[in-house]
Amino acid sequence: MQEKARATEYFSGNVLGYFDNFKVSATSNIFSLMFVTRIQSSAPHKLKPFIDVTAGWNVFFSTVSVEDLSYYSGYNGYDPSYAHSSKAKWAFAYGAAGGIDIPLNRRDGIGLELKVAYLFGSYSEYLTDPYIDGNGNVSFQQNSSRTNMLIPQAGVRITID
Repeated sequence: MQEKARATEYFSGNVLGYFDNFKVSATSNIFSLMFVTRIQSSAPHKLKPFIDVTAGWNVFFSTVSVEDLSYYSGYNGYDPSYAHSSKAKWAFAYGAAGGIDIPLNRRDGIGLELKVAYLFGSYSEYLTDPYIDGNGNVSFQQNSSRTNMLIPQAGVRITID
């Protein structure tokens, strides 16, 4: 999951006749569910180039949470926290990646992988740039576009025999 934007504000106000302190947080997020097939030579070389073919979905959603920070949280059945997540927007994506696998030990059980992927995404609507005003009201900017992504990646590969 990737968090694309976050906003947090603290404010004070009168709720149920009590003066309380609140923390309001808002985020816009992307979760990816992808299936990957790799084409790579099995010959033992110092550098092993590979190509990944990818297809799946990116899910765009936003969350808002309100937390009561006061001493009286939970008094008279008042719930001290509230969270809400927007309806998820699914966007189909497909693409390819190219990279190299660099073995880090003699048995090739550990390696460093460096790759760059480009995913072509479908058209989707999503929320970005959360804004919280001084009264704790949350708003987002609504965008719609193709959801293409360029994703550079570095990672460690561990092979267990």
